[in-house]
Amino acid sequence: MDISSIIFLLLVGLVILGMISIPFTGLYFLNKWLTKKGLRWLGLTIITAFSAYFVYSAYTAIYPTDEFYLDEFKEVTLREAPESTQVTAKIASYPDFHGDYCSASMFTLDEHDYEQLLTELQNDERLSVEDRISGSQELDQVLTSEQAEKIDFGFIRNRPSEIDHYRYIGFLNDGRTIVIHLCVT
Repeated sequence: MDISSIIFLLLVGLVILGMISIPFTGLYFLNKWLTKKGLRWLGLTIITAFSAYFVYSAYTAIYPTDEFYLDEFKEVTLREAPESTQVTAKIASYPDFHGDYCSASMFTLDEHDYEQLLTELQNDERLSVEDRISGSQELDQVLTSEQAEKIDFGFIRNRPSEIDHYRYIGFLNDGRTIVIHLCVT
C-alpha cells in the first residue's frame, strides 16, 4: 500500500468519525439541557435508544437480516416469497462507493410452493431461461459445485434500463431448494 492510499483511507476515516460524532455531540448537549430541567432520565433514555439504533443499523448493514434476502427474492422473481420459504444460507458483499454488491441466498420451500413457483416462472415472459449461472465469491460460499450441478432450471431477469444488474434464480433437482443470485455492478 503506497502513501497516497494510506492518506486517502485516513481522510475517509476522519470524515466518517466526524459524521458519527455530530449526532452524539448533539445528544450530549441535549442531555445536559434536560439535566438542568430535571429530566436527566429522559436524556439518558434518548442517548441509549439512539446508541442502540446506531449499533443495530451498523450490524444489519454488515450482516443483513433474512428480510433483505426475501426482498432480493422478490427483486428476482417479481413475486412475494411463499409462506413456506425458509432462508437456509445467505451472504452479501458490502456495497462499494458506487452501490455495487453481490448477494447469494439459498431457500427451501415446500414441494407445492416449489412447483407452483417453477411453473409461474416458466410462463413469465419477463424472465429468460438460463442454462449456466454466473459466479461470484458470494455464490461460491452459498452454493457448492455439487449443488450447482444439481440445478435443473435456471432463469434470469434482465431489464434494458438496468444492464448492470444480474438477477438469477436456480431450481435444484430436490424439489424444494432454490438459489437466488443478484449482482449490481
